[in-house]
Amino acid sequence: MSTAFRSLGMSIIQIGLPSFVDSLGGSLTSYGIIVGIFSVTQSILQFPYAAASDKLGRRKIVLFGMIVYLLGTFLCFTAQNVIQLIIYRAIQGAGAYTSILQAIIGDIYKKDQHGKGMGYYSLYMNVGYFLGFIIGGYVSSFLGFRSIFLISGFLICFSMIFVFFVMKENNITETIKDQDKNMDFNLKNIKILLKERQYIFTLLTNSVRLFLFGFITAYLIWVLQDKVLGFGLSEITSSYIMLFILALYVVFIYISSKLLNRYGPRKVMMVGQIMAMVFGISFFFPDFVLNLPVFIIIVSFLGIGIALFDPAGNTLLLEVIEDIQPDLKGSGIGFNNAIGFFCGAIAPMIMSPLGEIEILFPFYVVFGLMVISLIISKFLVDKKY
Repeated sequence: MSTAFRSLGMSIIQIGLPSFVDSLGGSLTSYGIIVGIFSVTQSILQFPYAAASDKLGRRKIVLFGMIVYLLGTFLCFTAQNVIQLIIYRAIQGAGAYTSILQAIIGDIYKKDQHGKGMGYYSLYMNVGYFLGFIIGGYVSSFLGFRSIFLISGFLICFSMIFVFFVMKENNITETIKDQDKNMDFNLKNIKILLKERQYIFTLLTNSVRLFLFGFITAYLIWVLQDKVLGFGLSEITSSYIMLFILALYVVFIYISSKLLNRYGPRKVMMVGQIMAMVFGISFFFPDFVLNLPVFIIIVSFLGIGIALFDPAGNTLLLEVIEDIQPDLKGSGIGFNNAIGFFCGAIAPMIMSPLGEIEILFPFYVVFGLMVISLIISKFLVDKKY
């Protein structure tokens, strides 16, 4: 439930944020910074929060993170200019408790039921995310775009109440020796992994994927709503379009997971990359693609390509680490996520200024990155995967 409330609040904010930024006199560049700074502070603080929860207990740290997130959310509601909104979004992102919610799943469910637990986690996260796109459009249209932060703050309050009264704190039974062993996520293990070319190639392809995912949703919302550079749609209309695109994305993530067992991650990844490239060519013809129905169709197929790429990248990572040294899964995945999340965090800051030069320029970059990742997958990733 805490996961659903968090996802709901975040997607409500995403739909109304372009109008809020515009009301403060902001540009596409400042919008990209406002989107990205949240992810930057969130990515930096994920590991410290998670490590603290191992020693001090999940309940205390997740409540602390929620309080920080809540403070930043209500400060955003009061923002009077772009600089204030950037600072307050950084504070909001500093409540980086996502990893703790995932760790709680590991505490609640036994090892052989982790898949079931993560399935529930993903289900509630996506349900909350989808509902937020619908609710966010109506909230922004009828209550005003500033109210998106107020509603999001109330949702976090519900989460805090839920965690405080329902969640039981597990005793921390790990010894200092075990903690030291677990915290040896560090340079020695990373150096072992980075000596292996296949890990580096996988790291590069996953970084491309997370870079694209970090900006594409926020940028699409801006393009749909902006009256000067984009289509000038209302929050409600854009929320339904985004809901349709994201529903397709989730469906093809599921399809990709089924194809992986039959064809392997490398082939599925390449199919997704090729699909994204083929439809990405359309963006080089502005007169054709800047027609709203055509744009929605092209972006939908672009999303399908990235969806096929998504679980394939994670599966390839696991298989490569398994071949190198199975005991390094935690270090390998953690380092991949640290690099990937940082790429996703800076993506809006890099791509939004490019969008001010030319509205379709970021899509040209998407095409180029897909070409690079396809070359890596085709010629550098071992064919046994």
